[in-house]
Amino acid sequence: MATVDQNAIFAAQPAKAIARPAEDRIAGFDGVRAIAVLMVFISHKTTLPHHDSYGSVGVWLFLVLSGMLISSILSEMRGKVEAGTQSSWRSMGDFYIRRSLRIFPLYYACLGVFALGSLFTSFVGFSRMEATIYALYGTNIYIEMTPAADHGHFGHLWSLAAEEQFYLLFAPILLFTPRRYLARICVGFMLAGAGMLAWLVSVKAHPNAIHVDPLIAFGMLGVGGFVASLKNLKPPAWLVSALAQAAAGLALIVIPLVFGYFRATWNVWGPLTCIVAGLFLFQIARNQQTPVVAFLNLWPLRSLGRVSYSFYVLHQFIHFYEVQAVFRRLHMDLDAPLVVQLALELSITVALATLSWHFFERPFLRLGARLTAREGAEASSATAALSPNRQRAMR
Repeated sequence: MATVDQNAIFAAQPAKAIARPAEDRIAGFDGVRAIAVLMVFISHKTTLPHHDSYGSVGVWLFLVLSGMLISSILSEMRGKVEAGTQSSWRSMGDFYIRRSLRIFPLYYACLGVFALGSLFTSFVGFSRMEATIYALYGTNIYIEMTPAADHGHFGHLWSLAAEEQFYLLFAPILLFTPRRYLARICVGFMLAGAGMLAWLVSVKAHPNAIHVDPLIAFGMLGVGGFVASLKNLKPPAWLVSALAQAAAGLALIVIPLVFGYFRATWNVWGPLTCIVAGLFLFQIARNQQTPVVAFLNLWPLRSLGRVSYSFYVLHQFIHFYEVQAVFRRLHMDLDAPLVVQLALELSITVALATLSWHFFERPFLRLGARLTAREGAEASSATAALSPNRQRAMR
């Protein structure tokens, strides 16, 4: 899950290279992450009617946002290549170093804990073969091949696998192709995803197989990339107004509530919600001075969004019955209504994610910034690539 420097996007002055990750981000984007991860949490922790559709929209929102930011970062890197200040190979190395140090440490630490635990007990969905698949980021392909199987609490790792596969394919394409082709490349991914969705529906594939298909996920990441390519587009004021932002944001909540009930229709048309997600993110990036952005930038949402990656990874492994087991070992009985159980699971997950961010993830981010810092060069950021004012200043 990409993070970006807000100052580099909206400022006309270029930012200098720094030896630490940027702490300033686009206002509202962390709030979007928070809402998305809460939708996923609700879908996995409750049995509300068609609850899985909430989680689907949450993941799709994550994918579009990741596609938008990653495409912007790669476009900015390609701009340096075209300016002759850095080679494509060096840029690709920098990109993979940063992405690896952002994603791998927590991911492999979690797998390592389960691998160690499997020496003493067994976990559903974590056989030796399955653990190897997770380690190689093949979860989505494995689930697509075994859509009706019980994957335990590891099924949510499919979206991380899809993003890693996208990085491996997308980064070389963008870094070795003139960046004026960004929109066409992203449209190509979008069409490939739509074509795969149509084909899987036509052959009556299992809904779980459709949900995790790599090409469909690539198409959603491509939607985000296409939004990033619109940096020079001057939208009409009404399109990015507070009212329009509120309408798009509410649509992302209402669509799964209304249409998720119709399962057959949802499997076919639900993924198109990613277009609404792209519109919403475009609106936020292009108009930061609205009550909607102010709401998304409130401290609770901003804080949760900042730790959303670790929250997403960890939330499926935190359960009330595990807390009960601890209390039983202390010869104490613990019981509570469902709403209290959910609140406790949410609190524990947020606490662990916050500790992970401050003491585990952020040091690796800083290491990545130091390893890829270039003296006298601008820091690569999605914000720089998204700013039309910045582009004009560079001419």
